[in-house]
Amino acid sequence: MAKKIVFTVRAEKQRLSILEYYFEETGSKSIPAKIYQQFNRVINIIQRFPESGRKLSKLRRGIIKSHYKIVYRIETESITILHIWDTRQNPKKLPL
Repeated sequence: MAKKIVFTVRAEKQRLSILEYYFEETGSKSIPAKIYQQFNRVINIIQRFPESGRKLSKLRRGIIKSHYKIVYRIETESITILHIWDTRQNPKKLPL
C-alpha cells in the first residue's frame, strides 16, 4: 500500500519558487507545467518505492531528477518531502 505524501512548508515553498521562476523567465506556462509533471513523476516513484532514493543520512533519502534533488523522510504512515533543491546551488547550503 502506497503511503501518503506530505510536503513540509519549506518544500512546498521551494517547489512554488522553482515554478514561479520559470514562469517569470519564460512567460510561458508550458515549461513550469513540464517541471511540475517531472516532480510528480518522481514523487509517485517515491510513493511506490520509498527505499529507491539514495540514503543521505539515517532518516533521509534523496532522488535527483534533472537539476533537482527531492529529499524525503519515510515515516510510519507517510512520506514527508523535506526539500526540493536545485542542484546547481552550493551543496553546502542544503539544510540536512
